[in-house]
Amino acid sequence: MLIGKTGAGKTSIMNTFLGKAAVTKNSFASDEAPCTTETAPFGNQRLVLADTLGLCHTSKSKEEVLSKLIASTFQFDSEQGPHVFLYVHRWEDGFTTHDVERVKVLRRIFGKEAMRYFFLLITHIDGDLSGGQKNQIRKFIKKVGFKTQKYCVINNRGNENRKTKEQKELVKEINEMVENNKLRNYTKEMFEHAQEVLRNQIQKSKTQRQMGAGDQHVATVAKALLSPVLPADFVTVVLQANVWLATKFDNCLT
Repeated sequence: MLIGKTGAGKTSIMNTFLGKAAVTKNSFASDEAPCTTETAPFGNQRLVLADTLGLCHTSKSKEEVLSKLIASTFQFDSEQGPHVFLYVHRWEDGFTTHDVERVKVLRRIFGKEAMRYFFLLITHIDGDLSGGQKNQIRKFIKKVGFKTQKYCVINNRGNENRKTKEQKELVKEINEMVENNKLRNYTKEMFEHAQEVLRNQIQKSKTQRQMGAGDQHVATVAKALLSPVLPADFVTVVLQANVWLATKFDNCLT
């Protein structure tokens, strides 16, 4: 499952694996579609790729983006999520404080346990990484709490030989991560535990914002997304958490 800021290159990564031309815009057909999915043959494997709505989306509310992200996680199986959360980061001279905080929002949503399922993919780097760039990447991984220190780089617009080499390296690292996790998916149980921890944090913060009349459309869209994958009583809890996250971390989600 591909996650990242709008413009990071998620759709281009998917198209690279599908053998299509790189594109720069990610569009979703309707409010009801949590994400775009494709199956790509690669060697003797079939990769199921889910391209999620970009964080910091310019035309969708933060609450809707977070709700779509959660709905995408469990759209294939109500109890199990993906084997890997592929976090796609567009290289723009390193990482900002907002880049770090954005991943920490995901950590709050999916839980500490989810960090062993996250893998960092860097895009839009031409040529080889410098020693300084590698050091910046290592520091970022440590700050956000990803369990693996490994990462990959893909230049979607590079020559075919280089792209093929980078694709093979990425699939190799993903397979290794899946094996290290004993072939287990991220699960609904992990998500429920993460949401319980988040709910306790919200209660302690005493800054919970109740949804007002102006939020009715957001609530309706979010509930339509979450209801197919979560129990009815849990949908309300998750939606309230998304509202709190969208308010508290407004700057890094904008």
